[in-house]
Amino acid sequence: MTGRPLLEVEDLVSGYAGSRVLDGVSLSVGAGEAVALLGRNGAGKTTLIETIMGMVTAMDGHVRVDGKDVTAKAPHVVSHAGVGIVPQGRRVFAPLTVEENLEIALRKRSGDWTVERVYDLMPRLRERRTNLGSQLSGGEQQMLAIGRALLGSPRLMLLDEPSDGLAPRVVEQVGDIILDLAKTGMAILIVEQNLHLAFTVSDRLAIMRKGEIVHESTVTEFRQDEQLAHSLLGVG
Repeated sequence: MTGRPLLEVEDLVSGYAGSRVLDGVSLSVGAGEAVALLGRNGAGKTTLIETIMGMVTAMDGHVRVDGKDVTAKAPHVVSHAGVGIVPQGRRVFAPLTVEENLEIALRKRSGDWTVERVYDLMPRLRERRTNLGSQLSGGEQQMLAIGRALLGSPRLMLLDEPSDGLAPRVVEQVGDIILDLAKTGMAILIVEQNLHLAFTVSDRLAIMRKGEIVHESTVTEFRQDEQLAHSLLGVG
């Protein structure tokens, strides 16, 4: 990574109802770089994603997107700064068609991404464009959630467990989409339990434990140290 990172998280502290979940997290992601955020359940990974997005209010520290401070800003402000989020569980609008889901997202923002460009990236959505959200498979819903986020024309994409509940073949398709997005210069931060997907799509890994980043390395470095992988994630 060269130059100023697209995402800079510095000494970030946040939590819920007075409880402290993040305890001084610092992390960066460059343009065109994918960073996987790993850790056991309860480590604070989703809280970090939601704090960056403004869905959880930061108590201390800073979040900067391309040098702009968006710490504790409302989600729509963070979105307009160039951040998109694909939440865990997809959260598509079940009573609306694929095309209606996408058109709602497009109304909120104008930019480089169009519905047709989303269809070009994910042709399956074009095939299913008249189907309701409730009629889609889990993989199709995940593609729709990604497409909806892309229509905000983000420079940084946050993905929370994109493989959750998906068959291995579909996980591979989602991985290909993430790789394609990184090639466009988009910065990507992905929370993922599926280590195969995380290792495939990411340049670097950041591992969380009890609200702190306890390790950062390239994927290659991490995979060469089985003892470290076992101690941090229980694998290897």
